[in-house]
Amino acid sequence: MCGIFGFYGLEDRNLLLKMSDILKHRGPDDRGFFLDGSIGLGNVRLSIIDIEGGKQPIFNEEGSIVVVYNGEIYNFRELRKELEKRGHRFYTNTDTEVIVHAYEEWGFDSVLKFNGMFAFALWDSNKKLLFLARDRSGIKPLYYTIRNGKFLFASEIKALLLHPEVKRELDLQAFHYFVNLRYVPKEYTLISDVKKLLAGHYMIVNDKGIKIVRYWRPRINVKDLPKGYFVKTLLKILKNAVRRHLISDVPIGVYLSSGLDSSTIVALASQVSEEPVKTFTLVFGDPQDEHLDSRRIAEEFETDHKEVHIEEYKLLKEYPKMIWYADMPKRNLYPYYLAKGVRKHVKVVLSGLGGDELFGGYDWKYQYAINFEKFRKAFPKSNLNRLKGYAHEIVKVLSNYGSLEDIELINRLKKVLHIDSKVDQYLAISSLDEVFVEDYLNNIYGNKLRERELRSVREIFEEYFRGNENFVDQVLLADYSVKLVDDFLHVEDTMSMSNSLESRVPFLDNELVEFAFTIPSHLKFNQQTNKYILKKAMMNVLPKEVINREKRGFGVNVYARFRDEIREYAEQILPEGNAVRLGLIKKDYIEKVLKTYPQPEMAKHYTLIWNLITFEIWYELFINSEKIEKPKFNI
Repeated sequence: MCGIFGFYGLEDRNLLLKMSDILKHRGPDDRGFFLDGSIGLGNVRLSIIDIEGGKQPIFNEEGSIVVVYNGEIYNFRELRKELEKRGHRFYTNTDTEVIVHAYEEWGFDSVLKFNGMFAFALWDSNKKLLFLARDRSGIKPLYYTIRNGKFLFASEIKALLLHPEVKRELDLQAFHYFVNLRYVPKEYTLISDVKKLLAGHYMIVNDKGIKIVRYWRPRINVKDLPKGYFVKTLLKILKNAVRRHLISDVPIGVYLSSGLDSSTIVALASQVSEEPVKTFTLVFGDPQDEHLDSRRIAEEFETDHKEVHIEEYKLLKEYPKMIWYADMPKRNLYPYYLAKGVRKHVKVVLSGLGGDELFGGYDWKYQYAINFEKFRKAFPKSNLNRLKGYAHEIVKVLSNYGSLEDIELINRLKKVLHIDSKVDQYLAISSLDEVFVEDYLNNIYGNKLRERELRSVREIFEEYFRGNENFVDQVLLADYSVKLVDDFLHVEDTMSMSNSLESRVPFLDNELVEFAFTIPSHLKFNQQTNKYILKKAMMNVLPKEVINREKRGFGVNVYARFRDEIREYAEQILPEGNAVRLGLIKKDYIEKVLKTYPQPEMAKHYTLIWNLITFEIWYELFINSEKIEKPKFNI
């Protein structure tokens, strides 16, 4: 696990040094550089595999190909054997060197061979090209910018902003997405000059320009096979995935909540590990948290269990450094606390991320999707059109004359209004109603956004709802492809790496992901039971209470935290803050929310206000500051 950075089209060793310094938290053990004319590559290393011999950059035998790399390739030993049979000679025992020789053997298609999480940059001096790639699921990040013929890349945005020609300007389209989604999706970032390389893509940079290629995409590929086949095969693939993710030359731990996903990983790791598994649970001191249940699971599988206690946490106090590491404004950065405690004991930890998106963890979504399909099919088209007409008239009146409290009613009517659109129904059940409803934009957005033609949030998700596929399958595909990547995995990577901790996600193993999309949706959400097939596969492995336990997400009560901690700070900074000053958000909207007596029904507004607070902090750190540097202050 590392941080990578570099450029094509300029000569600046000092810039490489600065980039390594700002990314040191991603790799405090070592750093290395390659500079040859107008090509520069750099790496900061967290030593996990081949600790002594794995220093980067890594070269081929002739020194004509060089790579810097962030991640882990779990099938590197199998690939190494195959490459050695083909005549390739290795001088390290690291997975990094496999990338070099795989590229020599298979060219750009080498990425199809890698089962793991990765972002790498490879320079081919013979062909004079830079080859960059990101893993299939987007577990590891890769950002880039192009300015005046110069190409720069890095594992984090802040490293790119060190170059004086990269403009620190807000991308208004990305801000629109952020307000609505609470994260920035796809290739966008909040900095207009900086883009993400998308998951499952690679890019080629040379004197002819830049070419971006999608080398893999998830596909719904449902198989009509007996339930027993899926149960048996899933358990086998899960165990293999966990075994692969335990490869390391340093101690490994596992995040353990009382939920099905992390318990599955702990149980299977205990079966394949030769030593007791190290497990970690975050304890906030709330009697409703999961640490007692987690403790029982740890006892069941005889793990080396530790509880990371957070006696008191003040998000506002911690936000500047957390947002600094996150590279963007985020409200849900709680994994920072767990990673900070776990890093005192291990360098690598396994996480249960991905289980919900692949196996159906959000039961309210799937039940709605099923009901929606039944409702739509039950009504004759003429009746649907009449119903839509009534809904349209009511929405029009409420949008013009209604109050903030009417928004929930408008949203319900919107679901009827867009009864023929799967993507609109997906946005509704995901609480991603474009600033609650498009007709209400004038009540929230300031002049700068209202006067601009903004692309709809709908466009981000449309590709996942084409064709006649099952709606639940399409919902799962959209969640896996967007929110998992740009929200959950982004937080997981940045908060773990801020503490120099490598986080691995066995549920996103290549073989497991592809198999998951062959499982019929009725085996994922069955008779109002979420993760049905995963529970069946683990029935004889996990205790029954884990199988039957209701899903509990990790987070906070937005209403309670707003009332107790957030509201006062919002009153201090938001009415005269950057979002208002720049004409992004209406001042009277903010004041109206803050003056309304706090009530749970206003949770969506409190969430937006909370996100705007994190935006103010981010804006001061990344836009208004004279130079890019780690904050030396707390709120």
